[in-house]
Amino acid sequence: MGRDIAGQSTLREPDEAVLSAEIDRTMAPVGRSGGNIHELRRALQDVMWDDVGVIRTAGGMTRALDRLDGIESALMETGVAAGNLAFNLTWHDWLNMRSLVDISKVITRAGLARENSRGAHYREDFPEVGALEGSYFTQAQMAGEDVEVTRAPVAFTIVKPGESILPDGAPDTLVAAAE
Repeated sequence: MGRDIAGQSTLREPDEAVLSAEIDRTMAPVGRSGGNIHELRRALQDVMWDDVGVIRTAGGMTRALDRLDGIESALMETGVAAGNLAFNLTWHDWLNMRSLVDISKVITRAGLARENSRGAHYREDFPEVGALEGSYFTQAQMAGEDVEVTRAPVAFTIVKPGESILPDGAPDTLVAAAE
């Protein structure tokens, strides 16, 4: 980002509509009462561990999206006291929780879109890793109010699948080299 800004001859004017929408978003809970952010955080942790954890299924992730919507609704009904917001830790917790719910939805939608088990997360309903040559990145971005998930192929620019940068006869691992 810094490189992009440095390359601009002039800075663009801020989009007042975007700024206004973000201020409204962050000020939504101020002055309202009710709710327990800590209970919502525990519920979020449970959802993500139980339904979007290391071992995943489409059914679990779909259930998680419903549960995340419920947590988001409860959060939007949770208020924080007005006053000095710079030191209002409850408001800071609310803002963090709003971000956590947003990113949890992104993670869940990206997990649903990935129908293989390559990497750190295992799809119980898609146990195969798939062909390495067909590897792709899962990309997620906001499209209006929804998360749009797309794929981009991995460009193998240094080492291609099946090739090695190790010299012939070199051990494949450091363990083999130490033996």
